[in-house]
Amino acid sequence: MSVDAPVWFKEQYNDKVMQKYQAKGYKLRMAVTPEGSIVGSKAHFNIMGKGKANKKRRGQAAVPMNAKKGKVEANLETWEAFDEVYTYDLSRMGANEKEAITDSGAMALGRATDQEIFDVGYGLSSAAAGTGVGVKPLLDANGMPGLIGGANAGFGLGMVTKMGTALKQADVPWDDKGVYCPLPSSFWDKLLEFKQFNSAEWVGDDGLIFPKGMTGKHFNGVNYFSVADEYFQENEADHYDILMWHKSAMGWANNKDLETIWDWDNRLGCWTVRMEVEGAGVGLLSEGIVRGRFKVDVNYNFNQ
Repeated sequence: MSVDAPVWFKEQYNDKVMQKYQAKGYKLRMAVTPEGSIVGSKAHFNIMGKGKANKKRRGQAAVPMNAKKGKVEANLETWEAFDEVYTYDLSRMGANEKEAITDSGAMALGRATDQEIFDVGYGLSSAAAGTGVGVKPLLDANGMPGLIGGANAGFGLGMVTKMGTALKQADVPWDDKGVYCPLPSSFWDKLLEFKQFNSAEWVGDDGLIFPKGMTGKHFNGVNYFSVADEYFQENEADHYDILMWHKSAMGWANNKDLETIWDWDNRLGCWTVRMEVEGAGVGLLSEGIVRGRFKVDVNYNFNQ
């Protein structure tokens, strides 16, 4: 004869699962250009060079603009997040627990794709100061924006404005929607010291620039927003390198959105979950991105 365990003997489980703090990711895909086409394992982006108009001469053949045309290819890669949940049967695993594990994997994959875009940007941007003279001193000999800031440079509103100036000197379109500048937490908070930035337009849930649930500021033609500190390169021991770019300077090819597969492993006696995404980041126009290097300062002054 079986005897049921008394109610007071049964273990009590809290249905709420506490997630360890982590950034959600997938924040940068809005700030880059999608692929033109995907064929097999390759994504293709079309590039049109800079053209120049010529005066029409009566009786003479038209002069070609000589605008270079081409394509950039990117090899698609797959990112995966895998986990095991040891339990005796599905009834012991609450729905909230499964959801939390899936959310954690999705956030990890999102951070991986964001990091890929950052890595492309760092590889595309110049880490040397501009060598230009005259009216375009912030450019190098190839017309690329040079590094803004340096070993002794502090961060502030004037510095990010200078980064924007470098893009303008490279003839990057200032279309009031296409320029982005993600910031580490200390730099975002530093900009809030300045009344010009603090009173700038908030955009987010009901705006057109940032997706729902994400808030940033639109100031002087640039879309600023805070992302995880882990994305940024650290230099000079206490400096971050940040990037500002036009959306057309980098691309992201996405062949498969997040796919989640749950399965029971009878041999191990656990549930397994596999989450995958497929895509690739690619650099398109090096003149459309500028790097800044600034010292981290967590002493704030809100009287400016």
